[in-house]
Amino acid sequence: MSRAPTHAGSLRLTERFAFVMVFTVMAAFVVGLTVLADKSGVRSELEGSVSDGSRAMTAGDGSVTSAGSGKHAAAGAKAGTRSAQQPTALNARLTAALRAALGNKASRLSVGVADTVTGAEALYQPGKRSYAGGITRADILAALLYQHQQARMPIGRKDAAMAAKMIDNGDRAVAAKLWQAIGRGAGLRAANQALGLRHTVPGVADKWALTRTTVADQLRLLTDLAGAHSRLRSPGRAYELGLMGRSAVARRWGVAAAASTSYAVTDPRQAHSRRFLINSLTVIHHAGHVLLVVVLSRNWRTQAAGFAAVRAAVAAIRAMPVSP
Repeated sequence: MSRAPTHAGSLRLTERFAFVMVFTVMAAFVVGLTVLADKSGVRSELEGSVSDGSRAMTAGDGSVTSAGSGKHAAAGAKAGTRSAQQPTALNARLTAALRAALGNKASRLSVGVADTVTGAEALYQPGKRSYAGGITRADILAALLYQHQQARMPIGRKDAAMAAKMIDNGDRAVAAKLWQAIGRGAGLRAANQALGLRHTVPGVADKWALTRTTVADQLRLLTDLAGAHSRLRSPGRAYELGLMGRSAVARRWGVAAAASTSYAVTDPRQAHSRRFLINSLTVIHHAGHVLLVVVLSRNWRTQAAGFAAVRAAVAAIRAMPVSP
């Protein structure tokens, strides 16, 4: 039995007994709540809410589903919204569209598409990590823009001219120089962490084109460039998208045409097996929607076969707007 409070010594016996009963009932009530919380998981859920809230505040520093700083609180909300709107049905719809357009060849692709109007997102074979090849250029430029932004310095004319050559004409020598300018793999990795690309592994030494990535990371990068919630400020985003939109490489291989005048960067990378990787980042404006599309493809005997498959995938997506 619980002991009566010390200040109850002057009370009558019946009053002291009433005090004891009240404290006993209160203690039993508290114990009962604790046991109930432990059994029902309420305590862990509450603790999870608090810790998640703390992470959301500190995570706001950097990702755009991962993009960043100011964007992070908003990005966290945006990412949560996109995840919530990514039902299995959308992935199945994308899978069906790709298989209808490409048959068995669809297995050589990883595809991601996000609708910036509805927030919906669909992924096909998202877990496969592929060599980024030529689209690493877009990541290199994003890292350069981010570094200058953090240093509060505008990009100089020399770097701007090199960026134009790298993106517009697919100049590999210039890409190598800008790769060195950002600090090679370490610089790319740091910028990618801030921009929310968590599963991209930079190439070692000067092998920038051997960077490995996932379709989800590249969709994140495209969202950083085309979305409002990004760690990259709007002038930098507009600058890079402008370069991508006029890419001679994209026009040459017809991906921009398939995407209905979109921004696209495509480039073949000959793998060690003497087969080709054909990757594309594309923004499609269609029927009032803005679709962000990433296609990573591999194991093509010829460049022409790879580009035909990428064009077919983009065309299939254009005919199938992603919506909840």
